[in-house]
Amino acid sequence: MRTPPPEPSAEELDRLHTATGFKRLNPAWAKAEILFGLVAAGAGLLLEVRAAKSDDIHIGLAAWGLALFILGSYLTLAGHRSHLYQSQNRLAAYLAGLTRTHRPETRS
Repeated sequence: MRTPPPEPSAEELDRLHTATGFKRLNPAWAKAEILFGLVAAGAGLLLEVRAAKSDDIHIGLAAWGLALFILGSYLTLAGHRSHLYQSQNRLAAYLAGLTRTHRPETRS
């Protein structure tokens, strides 16, 4: 199994964010998005099940359950996407640092 590349320095990440105009993403917020999204999606599913189990269908309850499930799923995916962007930014900064320090061999 291959080991992952080392973390780029803060200077390399700052240089990448300055050059691309990207803002630094907060990993804690991404984790919170995933957590809140999963909770909301689960609550939406519970509302859907409750609406379906009753003798008469509660359209309002089913609609709220569906809306909560969709919102929670979107929030979970947004948090995951944020983690992917952070990983790509670290990898790009690492590769940029490697190419900056690489000196090609001269042939005589």
